[in-house]
Amino acid sequence: MKHIKLGKKSYLLISLIIAVLLLTACGKATGSNATSKELRIGYQKNGTSLLLKNKGLLENDLKESGYKVEWSEFNTGSSILEALNAGSIDIAGAGDIPSIFALSKGSDFKYIASEPSSPSTEGILVSKDSSIKSLKDLKGKKIAFNKASIAQYLLNQALVSVGLTLNDIEPMYLNPPDASIAFEQGQVDAWVVWDPYMTVSESKGNVILQDAQGIVPYRSFYFSSSKLAETHPEIVEKIVQHIADTGKGINENPTEAATLLEKETNIPQATWEKVLGRKKSDVHFMDQQAVNDLQTEADDLLKLKLINQSVKVADHVWNPDK
Repeated sequence: MKHIKLGKKSYLLISLIIAVLLLTACGKATGSNATSKELRIGYQKNGTSLLLKNKGLLENDLKESGYKVEWSEFNTGSSILEALNAGSIDIAGAGDIPSIFALSKGSDFKYIASEPSSPSTEGILVSKDSSIKSLKDLKGKKIAFNKASIAQYLLNQALVSVGLTLNDIEPMYLNPPDASIAFEQGQVDAWVVWDPYMTVSESKGNVILQDAQGIVPYRSFYFSSSKLAETHPEIVEKIVQHIADTGKGINENPTEAATLLEKETNIPQATWEKVLGRKKSDVHFMDQQAVNDLQTEADDLLKLKLINQSVKVADHVWNPDK
């Protein structure tokens, strides 16, 4: 086998080519690693989440930290929290009662932020020509509501406030779409539900007999997997800040969010503006009032035997200062 002798110039040229190839390979590897981490966000169709997703500002910010954001849509709070507990997503948004049910079943996640309580965004509806004029008039009536939900909790507490219980009414366990049909067709006398269903029904001439004001709190929360909160608190802080900035923008001008929601849900923009006007979209790290309200709800649900295990909410709250 003959040995090929290289001149000095040829040797330098080949060395340079090899160096360039190695640098290119390293660059590609570095780039690949920079985008190999996925942050998976579960969301439902609400103004804050949709607007945050649509703007893309979170993606741009987290890209600098080496994260690629993936969004997954869910229809219910329970399903989104099941996915969070299973490790299918890292961040989620859902309501207070679904989160308590999930924790009572052994789920593991952290509360990272909350919106202010907005009790005017859920209530008990009756038709405009109904003979039901007060909560006491609900006795003996067929009432539709989603079982094991904030609706059942509100109905129970509303009835208790006037000396009645769930045993005094005829419950009709229906999810919101089915309950809407039954209510419009007169198959039930009242319907307990939250927005946007409540405001849509009200826009058709139906009447809000009682909202949750003074009866129960009603909040939306944001959650993180325990792993993400423990290992990358700086990422969780960034996410909460982006959610908070988006919510603040909706408070100042809900039109952009309402327009986007109309496109996504076919519910008119004007209706969505009314829905958004009934609540504050501020988002803050968890405070003691939110924790206390959750604990009261958890204790009530245990008394009502809607959950079988006690829940200590404070054990599941992430503290950004730790």
